[in-house]
Order: sequence, then C-alpha cells, then structure tokens
Amino acid sequence: MIRFLIASTIGLSLLGAAHAATFVQKDRATLRALDKITGRSTDIEVKVGEPVVFGSLKVELKACYQTPPEEAPESAAFLKIDSTQPVAVETMDAAVAAEEVETVNEDNPELFSGWMYASSPGLSALEHPVYDIWVIRCTASAPVKLSDPVVPTDTEPEPE
Repeated sequence: MIRFLIASTIGLSLLGAAHAATFVQKDRATLRALDKITGRSTDIEVKVGEPVVFGSLKVELKACYQTPPEEAPESAAFLKIDSTQPVAVETMDAAVAAEEVETVNEDNPELFSGWMYASSPGLSALEHPVYDIWVIRCTASAPVKLSDPVVPTDTEPEPE
C-alpha cells in the first residue's frame, strides 16, 4: 500500500511538472481600467519602468510575462499602483494622457504592489473605491521595419 502511495505521488508530481507553463518576458502590458463612477473602461498601454497616470492613480509596470501561443493563454504582470493628487480632467482620454503626478505625501501608502494574472483578475486585485485595474495581455514592442531596398536601374544619369 505504501509503495502504491509513493508511486502515485511521484506520478502526479511528474504529470504536474509536464503541464507547467513556460513564460516569456515581455516589455509592455495592456491593462484595462474601469472608472466605477462613470462606468467607462479604458485600455492602457504600459511599458516596463515608465509609469502611467490614470485618474488619481499612478501605475508602474515592473515585469510582464506571457505564455507562448502553443500553451494555454496566460499573462502575469507585476504592478505597483500609488495614489496621486486628484487630477481635474474633463474626459477619460485626458486622464490617461495626464503627465506624471507626485504622490500626495510620504504617509500615503501604495495601494497595490504585486502580481496580477489575466486569467484570474480577482485573485490579486486592486482595492479602490473609484477604480478597478486588471491585466489583459503582455506584449513586446513591434520590431523595427526596414525600408524597402534601393534597386539600381540600368540607365545611367544623363550628363548636364
């Protein structure tokens, strides 16, 4: 009986290891932000190390990982979210485009610091009375497109 339990445990651990997801590091994330007062949601593109201001929140992406296309889709992002001084804006686009704002004071603790998962937004969520933010996907910057090659022509330029 003990041999059966040991063999079962080893078999299950090997099966779990075979299905472990592999993640690829990306340099940006798409987040969805919801203003609970107006009911408007906005997608925000955040680059690693470049904070973005949304309403009265400053969102900083520290790391972002995405599973490859051949595996089950999952995105994991490490976010740091701080409260800022209230920003007087007229539209949600203005809130997203607002310049970086200093935090209210040193006594104001960060609102969120941790991993968020796209497949389980409620697992590790921002707790804020006005805003919700969750991860949609992690992406990499688009590769630089090379210009079309110059093809020489058979004709020679005419002398002037």
